[in-house]
Amino acid sequence: MSDFTWVPDYTVVTSKEFKTLESDAENGVKQYRSIWPTGKYTWRLTFKARTLAVAQAILAFFETKLGKATSFTWTCPLDSTEYTVRFSNDRLEFSYINYDQCDFEINFEEDTS
Repeated sequence: MSDFTWVPDYTVVTSKEFKTLESDAENGVKQYRSIWPTGKYTWRLTFKARTLAVAQAILAFFETKLGKATSFTWTCPLDSTEYTVRFSNDRLEFSYINYDQCDFEINFEEDTS
């Protein structure tokens, strides 16, 4: 079972990223070398009108992972595959829409280490 079990709204944005090193040779020709030969996935998860209890639970999880410092497992709702991921940044922001509900987005990146 995955570590992160909260289900986002169906608005899940996914992308695949490669890292390429680009070098300029002395003769002006560019050379390219792949750093990540298999690439890695990233996801943006949207959570709308969640209760404060849910937001606080996700914030507590974020704090235990020290932001992006620690990886964890998560099952993508698009393909039901469990991935090892980490938060993409060290900041988690909530937009409060009333006293007991908020909206927020979470960005994950596949941990390829």
